[in-house]
Amino acid sequence: MSSRRFVDRRKSLLPASTAIIATALLMVPSAAHAATAGNIWTVVKSPNVTTGTFASNDLESVAAVSDTDVWAVGFESKTGFDPTGAFPLIEHWNGTAWSVSLTGTQNAMLTSVSADAANDAWAVGNVVNSRTLLAEHWNGSAWQAVPMPMPTDAISARIEGVTALSANNAWAVGTFSNNDLNLPLIEHWDGTRWSVTPNVPRQVSVSNDLHAITAVSAGDIWAVGEFDQGGTSPESQLLMHWNGTSWSLAKPAVLNAGQSNALPVAATAVSSNDVWAAGGVRVTGPDGSTSQQPFAMHWNGTRWAQVATPAPATISAAFAFSGIAAVSQNDVWGVGTNAGRAFIEHWDGSSWSTAGIPTLGASGNSLSAIVRSGTNSMWAVGENNPTTGLITKTLTLHTTNG
Repeated sequence: MSSRRFVDRRKSLLPASTAIIATALLMVPSAAHAATAGNIWTVVKSPNVTTGTFASNDLESVAAVSDTDVWAVGFESKTGFDPTGAFPLIEHWNGTAWSVSLTGTQNAMLTSVSADAANDAWAVGNVVNSRTLLAEHWNGSAWQAVPMPMPTDAISARIEGVTALSANNAWAVGTFSNNDLNLPLIEHWDGTRWSVTPNVPRQVSVSNDLHAITAVSAGDIWAVGEFDQGGTSPESQLLMHWNGTSWSLAKPAVLNAGQSNALPVAATAVSSNDVWAAGGVRVTGPDGSTSQQPFAMHWNGTRWAQVATPAPATISAAFAFSGIAAVSQNDVWGVGTNAGRAFIEHWDGSSWSTAGIPTLGASGNSLSAIVRSGTNSMWAVGENNPTTGLITKTLTLHTTNG
């Protein structure tokens, strides 16, 4: 669901047929019927570690403690399409400028970051060659790798989302594979070590994947993803809730007529009765044509329900949310990519509308994540292709009118 050349955590989750179409449509322009709000976002310069013909510098996730303490993570690589050449990348905003905080020494990518204090942040991801897990912890002065175990019967695993609540309480989600199934993976940090959560509930399916996690409190946490329900449109929402004692499955939102393959890949929470999840959904038109559109759903304390987003003027197989952040009940922001171009949408309490963004790279761009950093300020991060699709640079957008 993004334009990046590496198969990241979102794009890899597209159904195979959709992914093939998406590749062909990456550079096709698209717009929404809804009116576009004025642009309140500005591009802020951010570092690029790698240069050269096949250089990639990509930010996948962003977290904020305050306006002067923001983290962004992703990867950098000199090897273009070969993901084994990727190395972890962490950047920090101090209120004045972005700087590189860490570049890894192994073939790995960071997929998610979360921070609850100036001396407590987690960045998580995956080691490419060994198909193992990566966790980095910030203690206020340095990042340090911390072991993250694999499930005992796993032949491969990946972590895609993390939420940090306190120094002795953090959760991470993803998926692991044994010889027969893809199963949901949840891990917990207790202040001393990460451990695999046993007996995680799942849908009866050959594949259950968790992509994101968000917390209202230590006893109210949501994890979202998708499971394969079989048939010609197999993907359905996988929704799990932690009540402080155990994880349980929640009933998916009902889709509109003509919709299928709803894949939530991001989540955000305001309160126990105000939680959002977002991603993409397949839409089949009256003529049988299919496209992908942004998918948003809301938890009101009782049930999940789909919330309509602006319909595209031009159909695309690569139009979906990849990040979402809630400021309040009437102020929610979603970011993503539409056929190789970044987009931002805003929820005002009544409806979603397309928001204006600055002019970005002529050869493509994408936004992967968004976060609130202050009372009225927000950051969105991703990648930018200023001159050629073979070179990607980090992209950071900021607003003080969020």
